[in-house]
Amino acid sequence: MINGDINEFMDKLWGGEELIFTYHGKKYFSQGYYNNDGKYYFELQEWEPRPALLWSIVGCSNQESLNAFLSEPLFDGKRFWDVEQELEWVDN
Repeated sequence: MINGDINEFMDKLWGGEELIFTYHGKKYFSQGYYNNDGKYYFELQEWEPRPALLWSIVGCSNQESLNAFLSEPLFDGKRFWDVEQELEWVDN
């Protein structure tokens, strides 16, 4: 991870903290929270260049949500750990 410690980043992902990071010229935002139904909700948005909700999961625990996120090919068809060294944490 560029500009940050991957262990700290993973802790913040697990905790649902709002994170902003870039990969290949795209800016991403992730967060997790409990919705009005009391279910945990985790999402990944692309903020730039085209704002969009890319992925979300609801009703799983923090750990299950994190595991699901890490296993999805969300970054040019690659999973998080395949691109981790190219990600830049921009809001730490």
